[in-house]
Amino acid sequence: MASYQKTIEQFETILKCDMIDLKKLKTLAFNGCPAENGIRSLTWKILLNYLVLDRTKWSTHLSKHRELYRGYIRETIIKPGLISTSESNVFDHPLNSAPDSSWAIYFKENEVLLQIDKDVRRLCPDLSFFQRETEYPCSEILNQEIGFESLRKRIESTALKVESRIESRLTGRLELKHQNKTNHSLTTYDINEYQLLPDGHEAHWEVVERILFIFSKLNSGQSYVQGMNEIIGPIYYTFATDPNPEWR
Repeated sequence: MASYQKTIEQFETILKCDMIDLKKLKTLAFNGCPAENGIRSLTWKILLNYLVLDRTKWSTHLSKHRELYRGYIRETIIKPGLISTSESNVFDHPLNSAPDSSWAIYFKENEVLLQIDKDVRRLCPDLSFFQRETEYPCSEILNQEIGFESLRKRIESTALKVESRIESRLTGRLELKHQNKTNHSLTTYDINEYQLLPDGHEAHWEVVERILFIFSKLNSGQSYVQGMNEIIGPIYYTFATDPNPEWR
């Protein structure tokens, strides 16, 4: 116990310096970071290059990162979501197979989004954390006007078109099962997956979903790969449970 307390003190000494000694921090963190006092969260931010080594610039640097992320949300989710997917013209339409067609890109993104949604709904099932409501829902998305196609709506409409087609046992024909929003007995998700909170509320798994979708759009060459949700899970959990509200 005395040794563990000493380790905590060593971390706090390094993290309180105006200029962080990265070499010492790496050496100390090699055997693990204590979760007490937000040490693990802060250490990971530094080791992942999320924070600069100059401690006096952290506040400005954090504000810059957050504004940059809000910009990504506006450019990759809100603006595309304001364009009605039901509208088309003679030059571009849902059946246009051209690689530069906006519809082709939209459908390709939907495939990625559905995979992300499927994975994050089962993220760290041994923790109740991810299905709980976040204290910091995305106001940029929640405050959008009626008609805005949020990721929720996009997933719902795509899932109904892609996943809910069933073959009738009586006719042998493919039929489309429409989900009645007032009847929650019909769903494309099983009972072991996280479910949506009421409109105006966001769960932590939805925040992770948004992060991964934005990452896939910003890194189209790599996009999203199964397993990325398992990588971001511990990082997000550690950052979002920081005892200092300013850092969450």
